[in-house]
Amino acid sequence: MKIKKVLALILACVLSLSVLAGCGGNTTQSGGNASSGGDASASGTGDTSTPAEDSSLVPAEGTSEETLRVACDGEPTSIFPNYVTNKTSNRVDSCMFDTLVRWNDETKTVEPCLATEWEQIDDLHWQFTLRDDVYFTNGEKMTANDVIASLQASYDYTLNHYTLWLDPAECSVVDDTHVIIGLSRVYNNLPEILGCTYYAIFSAKAFEDVGNDETVFAVNPVGSGPYMLESWSTGESLTLVRNDDYWGELPYYKYIEFSFISDPVARANALEAGDVDIAFNISTAQVEELQANDSLYVNVYEQNVGLPIWLTMKNTPSLQDENVRQAIFLAIDKDLLTQAAYSGYGTTSHSSVTGQSSPYYYESETFTQDVETAKQLIADSGWSAEDLTYTTYAVNGQSTAHMEVLKAQLAEIGITLNIETVDLTVMLEHSWVGEIPIGFAENDNWDVSRMLEFADSRIETSWNAYVGEGEEELHALIDAAWAASDEERYDAYAAVQQWLTDHWVCTNVCDVVFPDAWSADLTGVVYDAHCWPNIYNVRPLVAAE
Repeated sequence: MKIKKVLALILACVLSLSVLAGCGGNTTQSGGNASSGGDASASGTGDTSTPAEDSSLVPAEGTSEETLRVACDGEPTSIFPNYVTNKTSNRVDSCMFDTLVRWNDETKTVEPCLATEWEQIDDLHWQFTLRDDVYFTNGEKMTANDVIASLQASYDYTLNHYTLWLDPAECSVVDDTHVIIGLSRVYNNLPEILGCTYYAIFSAKAFEDVGNDETVFAVNPVGSGPYMLESWSTGESLTLVRNDDYWGELPYYKYIEFSFISDPVARANALEAGDVDIAFNISTAQVEELQANDSLYVNVYEQNVGLPIWLTMKNTPSLQDENVRQAIFLAIDKDLLTQAAYSGYGTTSHSSVTGQSSPYYYESETFTQDVETAKQLIADSGWSAEDLTYTTYAVNGQSTAHMEVLKAQLAEIGITLNIETVDLTVMLEHSWVGEIPIGFAENDNWDVSRMLEFADSRIETSWNAYVGEGEEELHALIDAAWAASDEERYDAYAAVQQWLTDHWVCTNVCDVVFPDAWSADLTGVVYDAHCWPNIYNVRPLVAAE
């Protein structure tokens, strides 16, 4: 069934501490000895997988018949690119589908992929020039028609809110190697967004041949990436096989086997036992143990946007009261929340949205915990205990430790927070209609623009949607941020963040932390535009000749 203009991908990360990978922030890299991963640190490196500056080790060249074994924290929700709602989906799809551009996390820029160059024609139109040597895995040559059809599908079927900027009626084919992408609003970050997997390009004919049915296409997907689907055992594993006709550099491993292991301890144990080569999203509580293993390499990635607490106003009258919102934030001890969320990792933030590792970090907050003032604000508000009872949601299999801490802190000022653990789809259903009064949210993009949309009441499915005094002023600031040039963007984002602080709309707790670990003799893990780790070019390190 088609789902238009739905914000599910944003909301998939609400209340989640493990769905999305960190992006573009400070990267702490730790391993064992000098030959297999000595201590190192970097900031936003594009390839975080090389454990040490060792000239005696170089990435293996050529190809092999070997299998790369990867432990993931969940099963793909779908391998139809527009339905990417978790990291496993993205890891799989990024191996099978190419995008118009690729994100370089080291330079914080996009680089050519299926598109060789691009230019902004006017505020609402961009032209992209396409490669003319790309073939899909069904043998068909990629043309501009495939690009337009894929973008149309991203609008019709996607679970991602970024389609809100796309205007399919203004997208057109110039010729086989040139397309025009039209926007519904000024959005100067377009190239960065197109580097995300849910704007992957696939065969229009293959999609048409299955009646444009995304569920059927997901079983036999046809992309242009370095890998193809080999097999999928539901609940257990998924295997990809190398596409030897790939237009780009061939990957080293013939197969990639993804094992679905929901327990982070079990994932780490499998890595230490040598049963897998990579374990994604391990628990922060396991980092020190794995760091002590010289054969492993641990990458602790602090996400640059962070872990904000958002207050949903549009369907919660008591939260439309600024006194109540202020009381909630004054009740919070961010250091305790950070400790509970990440076991001592993570950097406490003093901003409404961004983490300190973000290039757009803006220290908009000056308040500290003040329980007595918070109690007085609640007393003065006049709301009943029933009005001040809220329900928040956690996704099955994810930690609620930070939520329990928040619940205890709010109880001190007379606010009741109930925590319900549900399946992701149930949580999203509540989110879409603004039925999560208080929730944690993570951003999965180095850019902060998507977080600004949370507060925009003009977006029908925006779960936060600020309503109240100054609403039009907020909209104007958000519009200015979307339209800002590179030189203007920091100040434009700072203005929105200050407004959100001044009106007690959201407060960022800390930088989000996602640790990954892998064998120290591997290199080639890279982060995409949403900074989800991709592995299509992982290779072993070998002795230099």
